[in-house]
Amino acid sequence: MSSAPLTAQQIVQRGALGAPAQVLDETDQWTAPLLLAEDHDVSIYMPDISTPQWLQSNYGSYVNRGTYVLSLFTFYRTPAACRANQVAWGLGDAAHLDACLDTGYRARRALIDPQSKSVTLQAAVMVDQSGNVQPSTLRDDPFFRTWDQLDSNTQLALKKADEFVSRQMKIYDAKQRSLH
Repeated sequence: MSSAPLTAQQIVQRGALGAPAQVLDETDQWTAPLLLAEDHDVSIYMPDISTPQWLQSNYGSYVNRGTYVLSLFTFYRTPAACRANQVAWGLGDAAHLDACLDTGYRARRALIDPQSKSVTLQAAVMVDQSGNVQPSTLRDDPFFRTWDQLDSNTQLALKKADEFVSRQMKIYDAKQRSLH
């Protein structure tokens, strides 16, 4: 999910059975998504964070504070999974629940702090079946949660994401040190 203002732009390219084939990351790069967690209702993906652009944009924050910004893409296998997510976010009115018929994904951008096991949601938006942002669903009010306040799928996704990020940052750090 781009850091640019979210408009009706495409941020997901659908693949087989609706799962994402490509996702737009925080640096406006299309990458192959990495599966982090799934159950019978949803699959949670993140962009490929091994790109030089993503690593460069997060390196300073990671080294200095141990934090990084990451997008997560939740693929809804059914409208019921979308509706359950909407209700959990306090959006249980008929308009939001009816919108789930055309919603394929939820994209979230968050500041991840693995040391304190917390996440600060920076933006979240629903994405239609074509992979386009639904601007009317944008939430950009910061929202803080500790990992234990999240559902088990999201907890697992964050744990796996942090393992990927830590591994890639070590490789990137070694490359940076060898250049100097």
